[in-house]
Order: sequence, then C-alpha cells, then structure tokens
Amino acid sequence: MPSSTTNEWAKAEKEIAQEQQLQEKITNEEFKIWKKTVPLLYDIIHTFALDHPSTIVQWLPKYQRVDNDNAVEVQFLLSSNSINALENSLELASMTLPSSLIGKSGAAIPADGIDTSNFKKLTKWKQNSVANALKLSPDGSTALCFNGDGIIHAYNLSSDKVVDYKYHKQSGFALDWIKNDTNAAPEKFLSGGLDSQIALWQLDKPSTPIQLFKSHHGAINDISTSDVNIFGSVSDDSTTQFHDLRTPSIGDTTTNPVIKLENKFIQNCIKFHPHVSTLYATAGKDNVVSLYDLRNYKQPFRKLFGHNASVRQLEWDKWNPQTLVSCGLDSRVLFWDLDNLEEDYTYPETGNATTTTTETSKRKTQQANKPDPCLKYVHGGHVGRINDFAIHPTIPNLFASVGDDRLLEVWKPKTLPVEEEEEEEDEVEEDEVEEEEEEAKREADKEKNEEENDNEKEKEKSSEAEADAGKSSKDEEDASSSKDVEMKD
Repeated sequence: MPSSTTNEWAKAEKEIAQEQQLQEKITNEEFKIWKKTVPLLYDIIHTFALDHPSTIVQWLPKYQRVDNDNAVEVQFLLSSNSINALENSLELASMTLPSSLIGKSGAAIPADGIDTSNFKKLTKWKQNSVANALKLSPDGSTALCFNGDGIIHAYNLSSDKVVDYKYHKQSGFALDWIKNDTNAAPEKFLSGGLDSQIALWQLDKPSTPIQLFKSHHGAINDISTSDVNIFGSVSDDSTTQFHDLRTPSIGDTTTNPVIKLENKFIQNCIKFHPHVSTLYATAGKDNVVSLYDLRNYKQPFRKLFGHNASVRQLEWDKWNPQTLVSCGLDSRVLFWDLDNLEEDYTYPETGNATTTTTETSKRKTQQANKPDPCLKYVHGGHVGRINDFAIHPTIPNLFASVGDDRLLEVWKPKTLPVEEEEEEEDEVEEDEVEEEEEEAKREADKEKNEEENDNEKEKEKSSEAEADAGKSSKDEEDASSSKDVEMKD
C-alpha cells in the first residue's frame, strides 16, 4: 500500500477517535447536568445495573397491589445480550413501585418503610442468539421475539410453550401485530428481515407465512400497521412503502406497494398514530422526526428537531395521544407535544439562508437557534446508546429504558398541578412580554439617539453656514469702506 494512502487512513482513524472522545465527553457532561436536576425532573426514578446489556424492554399490562395496597408490583420483559452466546436469554422480571402511581394523586411518593426498588427475575428462557425486537400481543399473553438467527419465537407467558416461525434467511428488527376487528378473527403479525422481505403470519400456522411482500431492495428497518388492512414499512433502500392486504397478489407474493416514497435519508423507524389512521411519523439517519399525513404523503407537514444523532425508535403515548416519544444514538429519550405545532418555528437548515435584509436574516437565525416548541421533555439518564424504551400500557406516565451502559431505568416524569403549570406559563408569557418591551425600548432609544445625532449634525452645519455668511458680509463691508476712502483721496 502506498505511503500516502497509509497516511490518509491513519489521519481518518485519528479524526474518528477524536470525534468519539469528544462525543463521550459531551455525553458525560450532559449526564452530570442531568443528575443534578433529577429532583426537579422526576416524580420517581429507579436505576438498576444489569449483568449484561439488554436489547429490549417491554411492560406487561397486568399489575397487582401488594403490601396492603401501599405498593404495586409491575412486570416486564428483558433480553440479555452477552458476549457468551450461551448466556443469552429472555427474562421476565418484576419490581415494586408506590401505589400512588395508579391512584388519582399526582406525585408518586413512596410510603415510609415500603421497599420500592425490589427488582426480581421471575422466569428465564434460554436463547441461541440475541433478541433484536420484541412485540407483545394486545392481550399480553404472547411475546413475539425476532432473533439474530432469523427465527421468530412466540412465548406463551402463562406457560413454558414456545413456537418457532422459520422463514427469514437473516436476522430482523421489524415486528408488528395486525389489529383485529373482532376477537373471533385469528391473530396475525408481520415480520421484516435483513433479507429485504416482509412476511405475514397467522399465529396458529407457524409452518409458513400466508403472504409475502418483496417490494423492498434493502434491509427492513421497521413495520407499523394503520388498521386491519394497511401497513407501512421503511428500509435501507431509502424508501417508505405502504401495502394493502386486500390488494390482489400473484400467488402468495405481493411485489408492488400501493404507495412508495423515496427518502433523502435512510429511515430507521415508522409509527402510525393509534387513533388517527392517516397520521404517521418516521425518523432515521437525518436525526429528524418527520410527521406525515397519508392523504398527502409526498412531504412531511412538520419536522421535529432535537436529536443529535440517528433516531432508532418511535412510540405514541396512548395516555397522551398528542405526545410522540423518540430515542436515538445520542443517549436521550425525547418527548414531543404536538399541541404546539401551530407555534412559529424556523427549521435549523433554513435559519442561515440568504435573505434580502440583514435584519430579517438575524431574526431567522435567532429563531432557528431556539429549541423546537414541540420539544416537551428530555430523559438523559443513560451514558451509552439506548437500545429500547417502553410506555406502560395500563399505568399512565410510567416509562422504562435500557441501553448499552447495562442500565435499566424505570421513571415517571415530574407531574405539576394545573395551577403551577398555569403559573409557569404566565411567568413565561410575562418574561416574553418583558423581553419584547425591552427590545422595543432599546430600538426606540437607538432611533432616538440616531435622531439626536442627526439633529446635532444639522445644527453644526447651520452654525457653520451662518458663520460663513457673517464672514462674507463683513468682508463686503470692509471692501466698501476701503472704496470710500479711495474716492475721498
């Protein structure tokens, strides 16, 4: 290899290492700041150090009251990702939390003498490979797990029964259940693998998929169902595609989607709104969360800016339908409040665009540097990549997250009484009004000073003109008097 090429490789490796060190330093500093503000940000937070990083976390919907109704026991699923493949497993665990979480009171304050950090592992299923994705059935009885060997395992959580679904030739990350119109209909689910294929399965027919979709030309990153017939998918081929299960197919294979959208960046995730069937969000390697209306899918009607790295997961909060939650490789979980969509906001990429006047450019740049008004809350408790987060399906405002830092965090954001929220909003509005008034005052003072300077300059000019006029008249008088003297002589 030529020496010049070797030097270029060494230089590139050095730059990458320096960038990683800088990013780690920034993450550690942000974590220190977050740690100081924990009492202000959370009603409750528990952090557990796991033996191995977990790739998934998923709440079970059922819970039970314990300790004379002073505490509540919740259960969740974890997946152990060990260097030693023999130690990989799917685990059912539990912990106790304050009973006020499910009561009508706002803050979750543990009762005296109640252990609210009791973490226990209840059941363990051995796995031959790491679990990439997990989806729990709507009733919470079955857990689908897509593993690194391409096999989908269906775990019956009330027994030791495990059913395998074998079709994909490679591992996968995309799973979703098909919504049933009636309880009598057989349960179905979709899977998408790195082999660029999507398979439709019937739960009671594990031998082979009932339908295949081969329209993508890259790894399937995520799948989301809108209703019983429509689903969307995103892929490494930089497309977002939508299929209708009612569309006629050739045999058991569908090759053409009903809608296909080309993206500038690869999208890692897609999620339909649980109540608005035409509203969906995507996010990916552009660090941006994009909101779309399926009736006008060619352009997002709003982009959400806040992540500093690729976004890898999206979830809608069923308890707050206007809230969208996202997590990315920047070790943060962000909450977006779509009630603030109508507020004025300039996208960062357009904030520095060339404008006709300096004043307009300055105003746009200042606005672009402001945080997105839809950004509601940031969870920054991890110092490594977040692998998964979950929203509890039956307990409002209870969340869990796991990451490469081997941490499991269970938390509930700070809940403020309505009066305090209104007071804070009033204070913010008053501050904004004061800032506007001060800015207007500064502008007025500036204009006044400029006007006074102009007046002074005009006065100086008029004084000089008067002095010149007086001097010329005096010269004329002197000339006239000298003429008279000459005539007398």
